Amino acid sequence: MDSKNHIAIGVDAQEKLWNGHFGMAAYFYIYDREGKLLEKRDNPYGVKPGIKHEHHDDPKRIVALLHDCDTFIARRMGEQSRRNLVEKLGIETLITEEKDPETAMKAYLRSRSHV
Repeated sequence: MDSKNHIAIGVDAQEKLWNGHFGMAAYFYIYDREGKLLEKRDNPYGVKPGIKHEHHDDPKRIVALLHDCDTFIARRMGEQSRRNLVEKLGIETLITEEKDPETAMKAYLRSRSHV
């Protein structure tokens, strides 16, 4: 996974979209552009039951962790972080109300097919 063309979705320990800020998700599902799940990536800065988490407000950490992704899908994301991701780093961000990662991914793909 060397090219930067994958999609990251923040998920919780129950494998639902993380309801908090993107950078605090326990895991990230990494998808290819066709919607195929490639891996479940641990977030060492994320919130997990019984484990103290690192401070997440440095977006550089999450960008480095998701070095192969140019799209981030989340239920929530800090407005300043989102602006920086889009304007300074060229990372597409999408905020969704979906709770299921597969449903969110399918909705994203449908929205892109209309562009």
